[in-house]
Amino acid sequence: MDLQERVALKKADRSDLYTLEPPFPSTNFLLELSNACNHKCLFCAHQKMKRKVGKMSPEMVESVLRQAYELGTREVGMYATGEPFIVPELPQYIKLAKDIGYTYVYLTSNGSLATPERIRAVVDAGVDSVKFSINAPERELYAFIHGHDDFGKVFEHLVYLNQYRKESGKNFKIYITGILTRYTEHTRDDYFKVFDGLADQIVFKDVYNQGGYMPEIDHLLKCTYDTEQTRRCNLPFDALCVTCEGYLSVENADFENMLIVADLNKVSLKEGWYGEKMKEVRRMFLNDCLEGTLCHGCVHHCQSPAKPLMPEYATENPDIFLDWPVRERIKAAGKPYTKLVYVPMAADIIHPGHINIIKTAASLGRVMVGLFSDDAIRTYKPEPYMDYDQRKVVLENLKGVDVVVEQAEKDYEANLRRYRPDIMVHGTDWREGPLAAVRQKAFDIMAEWGGTIVEPEYTQGVSSSEFKRKVRESQ
Repeated sequence: MDLQERVALKKADRSDLYTLEPPFPSTNFLLELSNACNHKCLFCAHQKMKRKVGKMSPEMVESVLRQAYELGTREVGMYATGEPFIVPELPQYIKLAKDIGYTYVYLTSNGSLATPERIRAVVDAGVDSVKFSINAPERELYAFIHGHDDFGKVFEHLVYLNQYRKESGKNFKIYITGILTRYTEHTRDDYFKVFDGLADQIVFKDVYNQGGYMPEIDHLLKCTYDTEQTRRCNLPFDALCVTCEGYLSVENADFENMLIVADLNKVSLKEGWYGEKMKEVRRMFLNDCLEGTLCHGCVHHCQSPAKPLMPEYATENPDIFLDWPVRERIKAAGKPYTKLVYVPMAADIIHPGHINIIKTAASLGRVMVGLFSDDAIRTYKPEPYMDYDQRKVVLENLKGVDVVVEQAEKDYEANLRRYRPDIMVHGTDWREGPLAAVRQKAFDIMAEWGGTIVEPEYTQGVSSSEFKRKVRESQ
């Protein structure tokens, strides 16, 4: 099976696997030797990760390798959220896997740390394939995507990897993968020119919401030709993913351990794979009932609230879904992108004025409505007729609104600093009255990161406050 076929299996229709107790995986086994990485790829959640950086203990490495082998696994990849060449013990772990009997031991690396000395060590240890993840075929784009100007270094290491294969006489494979984004989708042909003769196979993958952690990929990075609405995922039925702490996860890109199903420090690998928590996840996939998990956002290409499967093992990260780190990098590179437009609203009674504001905002970018909480409304308006949750449902179903977040105070500072929108849209009605004091402050804050404020003319003749006043008088 070649690399392209391996990649396709992750999304292929494999009905024979779709059961609460599928066969123990024989091939798809990944060890996160470390969650440390020296690059900050534009599409990767590692740049936002708050989980403690560490590496797997030698005892855990040997334990899970032996357990998986005894259960029938014959292939293992030594990477996940981190860069494998960061781990000094990598060669000895490869040799251990080969000594145990694994027929295929493989690595995926960004290649920047794969020095000749380290290459010789892993090759001599018996590695069966080394894959370099090179996400642009030229220096400037590479630095933009990877966050580091290492293209020349990686190219040299790739050349040496080929050279040492000839010198050593070892029969291992050399692969290149390119994760394509809208900024690199035009470079496919360049890969074959630049890396001619340096890889046994070059395979491309379209960027997608990485493990559910990167919903911004759908509106900022995905390829222009990508129209996928639902993503099939076979990982809960055919993949072993062990984190550096020794936890069994549903998938290998679990940056904050939100998809942990078992602690292998306490239970066996077999117990984890066939345990109730993993069965619960499989049941959710079989019924397409993933709401409340990271998987829902990944499978259905959306941004939705997510809680960890086992909170005691997860790292709390309230900022994991913020898209401004990606937007700021794109903006700094001078490239076009979908801007975030922040629209504060009470929206107790939707009227044409609200619709005009939303239309204006939607013409400028992706609309985030900052919906005032009930308490925030009470500070400057009469008691709302609908509570926050009711108003939120209405707004989420309005054309042009992409996401709704809570605006907890009359002052906009907290939300503006948290979400760092490119544009804020507010009607001219705030130039006077109870919100006048926060208007200039909003201008000053937005200016800190080059944001702007657009003020559509207030729609005359409609007012929710006036409407409610007349209703009360008529009662």
